Amino acid sequence: MPSPLHLRRSLGEFLLGLGHRLAPANDPSPEPASRPLKAGSSSGAAASSGEPLGSSPLSEPHFGESGSRPVILLSPASRDPLSVEAAVLSRSMALLKREAADSLAALGAAHALVTSARLSQVQHLREQVERGAAPAEALVALAADYQGWQNDQVRLFDAMALVLRMGVPAATTLELIDPQLHEQARAHLASLSAEYQRGLLLEQFRDAPSAPET
Repeated sequence: MPSPLHLRRSLGEFLLGLGHRLAPANDPSPEPASRPLKAGSSSGAAASSGEPLGSSPLSEPHFGESGSRPVILLSPASRDPLSVEAAVLSRSMALLKREAADSLAALGAAHALVTSARLSQVQHLREQVERGAAPAEALVALAADYQGWQNDQVRLFDAMALVLRMGVPAATTLELIDPQLHEQARAHLASLSAEYQRGLLLEQFRDAPSAPET
């Protein structure tokens, strides 16, 4: 069981992060450099210097002396989402491409491990069914689950290959747009960012457990 000191430290870190998220936009206090971002983003230092994502590790939550992960930090809703506007305006298109490829590669690799484990389970259960030690219905259900994982894995690696084949310039987005169109471009970017945030909220509500009826 975590010690009281560890619990107080975890709670303090959560409250500090919550305060930063609720601070007004004109707050002059600097933003933490190691602020966690959504998958696909790099640390602020790498973004501002133009370094490739691989040369600067993604910031990780602080787990305290015991090494245990505070539960609150494992919830996607408790982490700040990627600022699409900040990323587009501060990063070159080449760096954005690299970040997207790195994230897809990591997610695809994790997905592949689970898919491979599902296949091993299917093969083991099939042997049990053949010996009459397990019902055929269990094999059908497990095979359907494996097929779903495999289909998603194929899509992930297809998406990564598509991103890697894209040709993008090293310039930032606004450098490629006529200055007379910058205002319209920024307005369009704001609407795209808002749509991304809306999609995140919809996913979080969809995945959240429903409250029991009273």
